[in-house]
Amino acid sequence: MTLPERELHGLLELLGEAHHAENRAMFRTAMLDVLPRIIPAAYTSYNEVSAVDGTPLVAMVAPEPSQRILQQWGRYGHQNPLVQRYLATRDGRAYRLSDVIEMNAFREREVYHEVFVPLGVEHQLAVTLPAPPRLLIGLVFADPDDFTDDQRRMLDLARPHLIQAHANAALRERLHDVLKAVEAGLDDVGEAIVVTDAHDRIAFSTQAGRAALALVDHGAKDRIPEELRNTPAPAHAVMPVDGGNPLVVRRLTPKGGATVFMFERGSRGAPLSLLASLGLSPREAEVLQSMMRGNSTATIAQQLKVTPKTVYKHSERIYGKLGVNDRIAAVSAAWAALDSGAADPSSNV
Repeated sequence: MTLPERELHGLLELLGEAHHAENRAMFRTAMLDVLPRIIPAAYTSYNEVSAVDGTPLVAMVAPEPSQRILQQWGRYGHQNPLVQRYLATRDGRAYRLSDVIEMNAFREREVYHEVFVPLGVEHQLAVTLPAPPRLLIGLVFADPDDFTDDQRRMLDLARPHLIQAHANAALRERLHDVLKAVEAGLDDVGEAIVVTDAHDRIAFSTQAGRAALALVDHGAKDRIPEELRNTPAPAHAVMPVDGGNPLVVRRLTPKGGATVFMFERGSRGAPLSLLASLGLSPREAEVLQSMMRGNSTATIAQQLKVTPKTVYKHSERIYGKLGVNDRIAAVSAAWAALDSGAADPSSNV
C-alpha cells in the first residue's frame, strides 16, 4: 500500500506523540490516545501476556470495559487465536482474527462468549512489539466489523515507529532509574555535582549540588550561572559566597555535549609543598594558597602581615612563573597541578 502524502504525514505526526513518552507507563497511555486516531475501532487496548501459558498479565483498554469482562479476559484470554499465533510464531506483524481462524470455529470458544459478546465485538486486529522471551506485548483493536487490508497494512507501516517509541520509553525509564541511584549514592557521600547539557541547562544535580548553586546564585533554577558558563574547561573558579568559605568550582572537560561541575568548599586550598613544586618561593606559595581560598588582596596582606603592595608584587611574580596573566588563571593552574597528582594533597602545611 502506498499512502497519499497527506495521510503519511498525518500518520507520522500522530506516531511522533508516542516518542515523547518518558517511561513505559506513559507509552501505554499514549498508545490508547494515538492508535484510535490511526485505525478507528470500538475498543483499543495495550496487552501484556505471559509467553509461558498465554495468561493475560496487563490489559489497558479504551474505553474501559466492566470489571467482569476484564476478569473473564484474564480467565479465557489464552484461548484467543491471535495470542496463540503470536506465541507460536513470534511473528509480530499485523494480523486479523479472520486471518488466523475460521470465524465460525472461533465463535465456539469460551473467550468469544465471555469477552467478545459482552463487548459487542466480533473481530480483532493486532500487532506485537519486541519483548523478553517470557512476555508478549500486543496492541489490539476490536470492532463489530472486520478490519480492511488497508488498515492491516497501515498498522504494519506504523509498527517500526511503535517499536522505536517503546524502546525509547524503556531506555528513558532505565536512565532515570540509574540517575536516581547515582544521585542517591552521591548524596550519601555529600558530593556536590551539577551536570549541564549543550545549552547550559541543568540536566542532573545532586542535593548538595543544588545547595551549592543556591549559594552561588540565589536565582539559579534551570541554568548554570553565567560566570561559570563562561569559564573555559578544564578549569577551576573560586566563587565568593555569603557567610562562609568560598566555593571552588571545578569544571570538567565536556563529553558528548554535557559538562560536569563539582563544588567544594575552598577553605583548604592546595598544599604549600605542591605550590612550591611549581617553582614558587615559600612566600609566593603562601600568597597563591590564600588566593585559592578566595581571599582578597587586603585579606592576604593582613594574614601575612605585609602590605597590599607587597602582595601585588608577589602576585605578579606568581603569574610570570606560571605563565598566566591573572588571578583566575593562576588558581586554575594550581588546581590543575593538584589534580595531576604532582604532590600529596594530604600534606596541607
